[in-house]
Amino acid sequence: MKNKYYTPKIEEFGVGFEYEVNGLEGIWDNGDEDREWVHTSIDDNIHQLFSETKRLKEEPQNIRVKYLDKKDIESLGFKKSMTHNNWYDYKNERYWLYKENEKDWRWIISDEESEVSFAGSIKNKSELKKLLKQLNIK
Repeated sequence: MKNKYYTPKIEEFGVGFEYEVNGLEGIWDNGDEDREWVHTSIDDNIHQLFSETKRLKEEPQNIRVKYLDKKDIESLGFKKSMTHNNWYDYKNERYWLYKENEKDWRWIISDEESEVSFAGSIKNKSELKKLLKQLNIK
């Protein structure tokens, strides 16, 4: 099974990016497997963006991102298809999201006319949210 989390690249950080940090209030643990991870996201504060990208450079083991999963997909309005495995219907049922290949996590977003709107990798919830906005899918 694929790891549930990965260390992000600096290029992934931007407004709305969701990730987890190890510890609370500036107290960081560098090795305990039972450490507490806190979910957070980048707001439009440039100082927060600078601080978190600096932390990523200095302490990459203390920042992680969850790979896109069923819970993330459903939180954005998709529902698991009853008729197709690895397919999700969007809330207005005009668009579908499905996993093309389990090995490389490629996704397809298609509309009701079977025109592909997107085909490619979507690593995390932030990327899916950004993609839906770019494709003007509401």
